[in-house]
Amino acid sequence: MIIKQNETISSFQLFFYMVIVQLNVATLTLPMYLYKESSYDGWISLLISCLFSVCTIFLYSFLLKRFPNLTIFEICTFFFGKWIGGILKISYILYFIFIAYFINQSYLFVFSKWVFPNSPAWSILLLLLIIGIYLGKENIRTMTRFFQLSFWTFLIIFIFSIEAFQKVEWKFLLPVAQVNFTHILKGSYTSYYFLHGFECLLVVYPYVKGPHIKTIKSSIFSILFITLINLFIVVLCFVFFSKKELQLIPEPTIYLFKTLTFFKELERLDLLFLSVWFVIIASSYVSYINLANTGISNLIKRNRTSTFSTLTICIIVFLIGNLVPSSIEFLDILIKTISILSIIFILLIPTLILCISLLFKIKSKEMKLS
Repeated sequence: MIIKQNETISSFQLFFYMVIVQLNVATLTLPMYLYKESSYDGWISLLISCLFSVCTIFLYSFLLKRFPNLTIFEICTFFFGKWIGGILKISYILYFIFIAYFINQSYLFVFSKWVFPNSPAWSILLLLLIIGIYLGKENIRTMTRFFQLSFWTFLIIFIFSIEAFQKVEWKFLLPVAQVNFTHILKGSYTSYYFLHGFECLLVVYPYVKGPHIKTIKSSIFSILFITLINLFIVVLCFVFFSKKELQLIPEPTIYLFKTLTFFKELERLDLLFLSVWFVIIASSYVSYINLANTGISNLIKRNRTSTFSTLTICIIVFLIGNLVPSSIEFLDILIKTISILSIIFILLIPTLILCISLLFKIKSKEMKLS
């Protein structure tokens, strides 16, 4: 694969890229899903899922070190041949599009409920469509520069949460390990696929300029950073809401801000929070559009992402988003689908390729791609 100098990023920039990919609408609903699985021990599940995610990065490290100049699309072609490899390529492309669609539907559900209750779906989704078309076709360096600006919007969580600590009940977290370890593990699995995004390393790794160890360190630091943000949100929601409230509230983070005022002057922080958080949602959405676009470019043997393919992906996601009504039941179906797909595309396929590579001692210098 030919990568131009102006299309590369540093390992430092990779940190911002991976953080943005992992932050999306799922952060708003994670406390509720963790509570359903692990009760008030959901924070333990989150820490365990962080360990699983770091282990996955180490798995990627062994694989990508052997094929430093190839994306997962090209690796699939070599290991599984033209036809099966092509099917896997298309599968990864569809997987990235599906995640973009999930972000699209989650965004529609949350914003139509909280911000634009009387607006038609197409007008809400139009915002993501425009941003997706505008940024999705750009190279990774251009996108990462935008992500570095988007990154700082996460501070709004901590700023708006100051008053919440005056109304918390820390005793809700006690005793530790209220449920058995099986439920804690179920919760860790939930947060593992909820906070997906680190699989982008399988695509962007060749674009990172710098030593292998620095790239892996940046990836791990991004996971630790995301874990800290979500741990803060989960614990805050757990000590702020009672058991009955956590069972009924679908978006605890937004409800939390709705009940607060900012230094007794600014009310309805939920609306302001969502307006700012839209930048994160849009950035995460664009990143998956770009990952899918990179796969399409590889499939049709182009060195650069295509504006036409970006436009096609965004319009397809936009049209399906309008045709399929967004509801909590439908989102649950999407989440269950992601829980299965994430294991296949994040874990099973890379593990299979690594095992074949180690078994037959295959490295990139032995590869000849047609």
